[in-house]
Amino acid sequence: MLRVSNGVARDILKATNGQFFSVTFKTRGTGEERTIVGRTGVRKGVTGQGLKYNPAKHDAITVWDNGNVPNAQGKKSEGHKTVPLNDIREVRAGGATFRIAGHS
Repeated sequence: MLRVSNGVARDILKATNGQFFSVTFKTRGTGEERTIVGRTGVRKGVTGQGLKYNPAKHDAITVWDNGNVPNAQGKKSEGHKTVPLNDIREVRAGGATFRIAGHS
């Protein structure tokens, strides 16, 4: 496990280029810790209408969640999710685990 800064974790997520990764983060709404296994760049299920907001302006990234990890209520749901980049705790990508410095 490597300790990295939040900025390095952002770069790792953006550099996955469609490969699966795992990201653990604190949700903005409830503050619970959540883990998503997914990937970026998925176009399936996109209507072409677009989002009503720009995730980059809200310091976030859109990830397609494959639904393998249940949420706090025990439900599994796949689909596009937004991950807040400033609340990332851990990233697993390319066979390596990166823990964000300042978070246990």
